Amino acid sequence: MLFLLFLLSLNLNFIESRELRFVQAIWRHGDRSPTKLPYPNDIYDESYWQRGWSQLTDLGVEQLEELGTFFNDRYVGKFVNSSYKPDEVYIQSSDSDRALSSAQAFLDGMFKITECGKNGKIRKPPIPIHSTGKAKDDYLLKPTSTDCPEYDKHYKENASKKLDKIAEEYSDLFSFLTNVTGYNKSITVKQAGKIGNVQKEIDHDLSQPDWINQIWPQYGGKTTLEIVTEIDRKRRLNEFEEEKLYKLRGGYLLGDWLQRAKNVANGKQKNPGKMMLYSSHDGTLLSLLYSLKIADGEQVPYASAIIMEIYETDKGKFEAEIFYRKNKNLIQKTIPECEKSCDVQKLYDLLKPNSLFSLKHVQEVCFINQNVSSSSISNVAFPFALLSIILQLKVVMKFNALF
Repeated sequence: MLFLLFLLSLNLNFIESRELRFVQAIWRHGDRSPTKLPYPNDIYDESYWQRGWSQLTDLGVEQLEELGTFFNDRYVGKFVNSSYKPDEVYIQSSDSDRALSSAQAFLDGMFKITECGKNGKIRKPPIPIHSTGKAKDDYLLKPTSTDCPEYDKHYKENASKKLDKIAEEYSDLFSFLTNVTGYNKSITVKQAGKIGNVQKEIDHDLSQPDWINQIWPQYGGKTTLEIVTEIDRKRRLNEFEEEKLYKLRGGYLLGDWLQRAKNVANGKQKNPGKMMLYSSHDGTLLSLLYSLKIADGEQVPYASAIIMEIYETDKGKFEAEIFYRKNKNLIQKTIPECEKSCDVQKLYDLLKPNSLFSLKHVQEVCFINQNVSSSSISNVAFPFALLSIILQLKVVMKFNALF
């Protein structure tokens, strides 16, 4: 017995203790209304949606409150203060209503503490949500809406070929859809995929025409809705599957995360001191999943989150663990060539090739093969040419005046 206790004590000595030092996370907004009609003949226009197009629904609010409650259970009172402290937690959102509203709902779930105002009313303390600005300029949290000619060029030359194969594979369905949806021309892969947005209508108890549930024997006995949903999955993932594509879309966010993890390990991370939270979109999470090399080949559900926890061991080493929470299930992911608890420096070195560490770097790679247009050159050159002529005339006039 004493010998067994001795062996047990030896094993315990080899078990490292560790402490959580930092958390960074990004989530997709919750359930939302469509951005427009899923197809031209759809009868459910904007009047059917409580807050209009593209807005967070009540279901979406509930989803983000639930995610916030998960963070409350995991971190609040254990890692961060029970009440919001600005030096501990920073929240940033893309400048879209659904992402901003999702951040608000998340915070309602994460921080449960209320306070009493001067008038005696119980209220939740205000928590600031920072915005990254207009979508077209937001390379961090809405990169799929930004201008990146190099991405467009590579996608057109390579990835877009897969769409032609999809259209060919489902040619019978596409002919049918063109007739029933109200499109004036042959339906495209993107338009066919967007029909899948009727699922939002179904989730909100809006009945559908019979053709939505029509069964197609030549396509494995699947329904129209199942097929267009699969088409949209293929189309969407096609935007990120190639290395160059996911780097141009997700490299800046990955670089942001890696640099922050390195700052934590080097003792340079000051504000926020404990947690960085981002509210964003499916394309942003997809680009990060592919850049991290942990994508699962599926769309990102509403209220999904990618979480990185950074720990310090009792030996002074820093390790990162990455989780993907979707459909309320927390899944720990392993970066290829690393352990589940991955040394921060090793993680940085492995993923550095996929990363972009500054906005200047993003713009350099996005516009690397772009020539300045002749009109732009003319706009710049003309004032200088005019100034040169004026100066020469002045010199001639002075010279003539001397004689």
